Amino acid sequence: MLRQLLLRIGANTQSQNWGVAFMMSGMFIVPIMDAIAKILGSDMSPMQITWGRFAFQMVFMGAAILLTLDRSALVPTRPKVHAIRGILLAIATTFFFFSLLYLPLANAIAIFFVQPMVLTLLSALVLGESIGWHRRVAVATGFVGALLIIRPGTDAFTLASLLPLAAAVFFASYLALTRSVANVDHPLTMQFSSAVSAAIFMAIVLTAGSFSTSPMFQPSLPDLQQLGLMAAIGLIAAVGHLLVVIAVNRAPTSMLAPFGYIEIISATALGWWVFNDWPDTMSWLGISVIVASGMYVLFRENRLKTSPSKSQ
Repeated sequence: MLRQLLLRIGANTQSQNWGVAFMMSGMFIVPIMDAIAKILGSDMSPMQITWGRFAFQMVFMGAAILLTLDRSALVPTRPKVHAIRGILLAIATTFFFFSLLYLPLANAIAIFFVQPMVLTLLSALVLGESIGWHRRVAVATGFVGALLIIRPGTDAFTLASLLPLAAAVFFASYLALTRSVANVDHPLTMQFSSAVSAAIFMAIVLTAGSFSTSPMFQPSLPDLQQLGLMAAIGLIAAVGHLLVVIAVNRAPTSMLAPFGYIEIISATALGWWVFNDWPDTMSWLGISVIVASGMYVLFRENRLKTSPSKSQ
């Protein structure tokens, strides 16, 4: 019965409304993972939380593959590329989880959302894609929005504000590399293989961290509650990614892209409800600028795909 349910959920239909619904669902639940990581960060190293996220995601994705596909889907076509993807994603996640120790949830996620602009820059520098003045202005404006939240040179500035930026750079690198292997393997295989390499990489990092004297880097033996919360993070990550994949199978990316910013709304609500954090006026202005810039970059990229002869 579970196998039939997963196959039905993963079926590729043309229902765009269902695609939007799945996308919104994924964006609503992903910040729950970050909120749990923020809670765990008070007693556990963010690196260990990152390891737990990918270790449990690996288990859940592996089970999903065995239930819906077959064992051969556990092995990707280009394992080296997927291994690098996993490492980049692990580094991005670690930076972001570290930022949650110091920043409000909404602020951290808003700063992280400069990644579409970073991806645009990486596409030009690494993949050789041409970027016209429209997208250059949008990218620059997006970084201005991040600066409105970070506010360097003021009392509101902390070095921790740079951590989501670092996470965005590594996550954009992960996405750029993902483009090179898109449609080569099944989405479940891609998620499973990146989770495996990320979990192995973080296990190595944790082993090195055990020699550190700082509790920020030392692993600890989790109790049952902490273990359950790490499992919840892995499950939310697995389900969240699966919902986005299903959404993309049902509706065009251009239609789904605006709903990605629901994550900021969800994070703001969670930050207020769980941690009593609420962005100030300047942070709201920065969030608005980042969202507007990201939307424009996505709009231009979609327009160029449909009309490549137009000016960029």
